Amino acid sequence: MTTDVERHRLRELRTELGWTQQEMADRIAHLAWMERREHAAVNADMVAKWERGAKGISPRYRELLCRLFGVTPDQLGLKNTPPGADRARPQANDQSLVAMLDNAAGLLDQLGAAGTALAPHMLHAWKEAVTTRRTMLGLLDPSATDPASHARAVTATVADLEQLAERYHALYDTADPAALLTSVAAHVRMAQDALRQDPAADERRRLLRNLAEVGILAGRLAADDLGNAMSGRAYYSLALDAASEVAEDQLTAIAHGHAAQLAATEGMTAAALDQLGAASEHARSIPAIASWLATTEATIHADRGEQAAAREALDCAQTALDQLGGRSAPASFRNPGATQLNAATGRVLLRTGDFGDARDALTAALDDLRSPARRQRVLILVDLAVTELNSSNLPAACSRAAQAANLLRHAPYATGAAHLRTFRDVAARPIGRRALRVLDQYLGDLAA
Repeated sequence: MTTDVERHRLRELRTELGWTQQEMADRIAHLAWMERREHAAVNADMVAKWERGAKGISPRYRELLCRLFGVTPDQLGLKNTPPGADRARPQANDQSLVAMLDNAAGLLDQLGAAGTALAPHMLHAWKEAVTTRRTMLGLLDPSATDPASHARAVTATVADLEQLAERYHALYDTADPAALLTSVAAHVRMAQDALRQDPAADERRRLLRNLAEVGILAGRLAADDLGNAMSGRAYYSLALDAASEVAEDQLTAIAHGHAAQLAATEGMTAAALDQLGAASEHARSIPAIASWLATTEATIHADRGEQAAAREALDCAQTALDQLGGRSAPASFRNPGATQLNAATGRVLLRTGDFGDARDALTAALDDLRSPARRQRVLILVDLAVTELNSSNLPAACSRAAQAANLLRHAPYATGAAHLRTFRDVAARPIGRRALRVLDQYLGDLAA
């Protein structure tokens, strides 16, 4: 007798969309996080087993797959849902929604008095995130979702918005990215609403600068932390428009730089280099930003195998750091110049096969990092893991990768997780089955 697992259309639907098995796994994990604030322990191997019929699909993943492809269980070929599974879903939805509200409400408390103005706009964000959930109809009542009466303040001054922007950046290293993005996205809407009221010239300039600064942060949270490249690109575009409107060279350069990193991550290196070229035009008199842009260019060239260009970009980064005078970067741009340069140097040396010097540069960068810099620490640890792997030091490679995995347990960071998966793929051949099982356990724990 043929089971429902053997009749399903997973492979057909996946290939129609042009996804690899890993891309499908990533999308499931992203959907689980965005809609339920849950980590999904799914990888390419699990998808392959589902498609072969070697592994059954639990009710939890049945629902996620149906939502991912926009089909019913019958259309997907998963008809035999265990009794009681459907009845359990509303409670699970309630729990994940309540958790999301709790996280957001806790963040509002951390933002202080100015954060109370965000609550009505956050209700809009919550509605968008859960419009398909029956529980939302009751929770949309502010008296139900806002027992602390956060929603009473429905307006915010420009000073409030500026204060909130400072708080976002202070919380960036420690707050849950999804909860923080909910507040930041509400902030973006508030700033846009204020601009539509035709404010006075000075107030309008401050609003536009604030919108550019917060738009950049929203792009980083969406693209780098939560893996939503489309949203990230839209936020960067908004930030560029706002910064250009008031001729803010610093924020224009930073927005271009992050847009370049996003393009490079998606394999569009020519577009990334174009963005960096535009950014450099605005950063000529700002040494800290100019150095950061040059290190970004160096890593792009190194990943393309263009070692001479990568080293030339590193020289430019060092020259910018050594430059006396110049304008200061905005307070929100907290990029440690020497640490970033060491990390980029290590990556370039890694690509040229100079593993000893790469280890020294990456270790120096790791030692210099300030304590909360989780995201950059993850990337350096993964590069160190690759360095040790290429040096045939398998225990050290596993140890570095495990350290990165432990950091990723605490909060989603899509860019770091992608780097760690790349290491796992590279390590599959030489690392040995026993060590690989240990690493896979760490990687599995990330999504558990």
